[in-house]
Amino acid sequence: MLTIVTYWEGPVSWLERLSAASIVAAGHALEIYSHDIRGVQRQGLPGTVIDVRDILGPNAMADLYRGRKSYAFYTDYVRLGLLREGRGIWADLDFVFRQSLSTTPDGDDYIFGWLNPNRINNAILYAPPQSELVSRYWEAITAVPIRAPWATGHIRVKRSLEILAGRRFPLHPERLAIGPRALTHFIRQLALDHHARRKPVFYPLDDDDAHLLVQADDARARAAITPETVAVHAWRGKLWSIGLSAPPPPASWLGQRCRELGI
Repeated sequence: MLTIVTYWEGPVSWLERLSAASIVAAGHALEIYSHDIRGVQRQGLPGTVIDVRDILGPNAMADLYRGRKSYAFYTDYVRLGLLREGRGIWADLDFVFRQSLSTTPDGDDYIFGWLNPNRINNAILYAPPQSELVSRYWEAITAVPIRAPWATGHIRVKRSLEILAGRRFPLHPERLAIGPRALTHFIRQLALDHHARRKPVFYPLDDDDAHLLVQADDARARAAITPETVAVHAWRGKLWSIGLSAPPPPASWLGQRCRELGI
């Protein structure tokens, strides 16, 4: 049984419950890492809740993002820290699994997928713990001072000037794009992009189409989700930002999944 690992803090919504239930229903063990172990346990998600500090101790860059309440960026460190420890396959807790990852990618040592022709996303991610991808990526995002060779030219120049001025930590760390942009940079640098799964496998809908998943008429969502789709990224951040955080209509694609899994 393959283990799926993820990270969560704070209130649990219907979407996290649905995601966790779908992971377990697909036959995976689920480990949820958190700073708030009791808080997550009280909310009754399936799976084991583990103290994230067991794998991610004091870390200057990670602590910088957490101190700024930039949790999405902090999660990039948790994700890679879990891969370095060989804890399992990472999945964001807004993925709705349709089938087990054990059947795909057919023994491949890497699991990640195209979001668009230029970007590999990190919302589902696995690489061998001792791989060059994990080591290079980790060293780059934990370095002090961080240099961000994956960033845009403008940001690289600004960061170089900050370093020359003696600034060990970036003035605007959120602009460094340490997530998908950085991952794609190292995957291409190491010529690993042939491992990337086709867009329909994990990202059949872009974030701008996330609303289709909660529409009462599920036709457009079903048209995007193909037989090769293993899991559907539901884009929690996008749904919440456009006011669609309420439980979905029963006839919507996500509403049907909620009903099937007893959410």
